[in-house]
Amino acid sequence: MPASLTDPAWTGTLLLGEHVAVLQGRAGGSGRHAHYAHQLLLSEGAPWRVEIDGERRSGQRLWLPSFQPHAVLAAPSEGCTVYLEPGHADVQAILQRLPRLPARLPALQPLLPELCRAQPLDRRLQAAIAEVVARLPDSVCAADIAEAAHLSPSQLHRRFQSDLAITLRGWVLWRRLHHALARFLAGDSLTASAHAAGFADLPHLSRNLRRMFGIGAAQLHGLQLQAYR
Repeated sequence: MPASLTDPAWTGTLLLGEHVAVLQGRAGGSGRHAHYAHQLLLSEGAPWRVEIDGERRSGQRLWLPSFQPHAVLAAPSEGCTVYLEPGHADVQAILQRLPRLPARLPALQPLLPELCRAQPLDRRLQAAIAEVVARLPDSVCAADIAEAAHLSPSQLHRRFQSDLAITLRGWVLWRRLHHALARFLAGDSLTASAHAAGFADLPHLSRNLRRMFGIGAAQLHGLQLQAYR
């Protein structure tokens, strides 16, 4: 039977990389949300049921582009959910292969390099990203990042939005969530994971998890982490 909003726990294996994540197992229902990553919902059995901008859809192969508002109404007990950062996703290849993509992690994992081809980035944007990563989990000042990348603050913000399809602030938040999730799934407490990622406290982390993924942190306790390299 598919999971629903009354059965919210997420269970299974989470393959977590720097720019891609794959959940094999049961993704519980979620409230309406939108996130930076493109999302693929795959199933070999019961269909996924989602609501997209007020319209209900179901299927075994669904594509949700970056920042598409949606809610998962019901999920198969052994579905596969793929998250891909836009700067590291070959959208054309994904859409061409979507009808035939396997919904099992062992078969899907060897195909991920073909779907996760990084887009070339301006060297100044690469420098900005490196500076942000070096400063996390501490606070990130846009003016300091711009100076390190030899850009003006306005150029920095335009680069992030044009090349990465996200604001600088949104990208920093995305990386904080990624770090907190990795720490938590590696065995740290939720509170320790929140602090390690630069969130003020656990409620701060939980609010952003709910906004980005439509779920609470407690729904993640059933996942086991597997690193993707």
